[in-house]
Amino acid sequence: MSASATRLSLPDHDSRVLAFPRCPTAERMAASRLLSSEQRTELERLRWFALRSQLAPRSDLEQACYILAGQPTASLDRLATVFFRGLRERASSEMVIYRPGAAAVSDDECWLLRLLAAWRSGQDTAAGALVSWRVEPSARRWMRFLSSAMVRALDAL
Repeated sequence: MSASATRLSLPDHDSRVLAFPRCPTAERMAASRLLSSEQRTELERLRWFALRSQLAPRSDLEQACYILAGQPTASLDRLATVFFRGLRERASSEMVIYRPGAAAVSDDECWLLRLLAAWRSGQDTAAGALVSWRVEPSARRWMRFLSSAMVRALDAL
């Protein structure tokens, strides 16, 4: 390999694709990351629930869902713990949820906010599609149940 070809190749650690600033895709991506104060507050709550779920004992997702389905007044803490534990174990790829207080918003956090918005607006099909997009087939039914119940519990407060 010649010296000039070596200088032009990118290092392995910097092989990310960046959108050009005037590109319409860059504008859409930047707009999707702008959160209202209500969304920011809700995202902070969800980040705390995700962090606390890491400390909770491991439970079988299906068994936990059967128990929660039999308790119509299950607490938000219990629902969120099982939901985030299920996401960690049954997501189709590793979920990226930042620590509470982080200024940046990950793609997975945007997905989570879209999922909550879909349930709130009564778009059950869209919420189901969002779950199907990120969760393994064997756990989709339970994750739809948990996310819907968690939204109802969040809105009840």
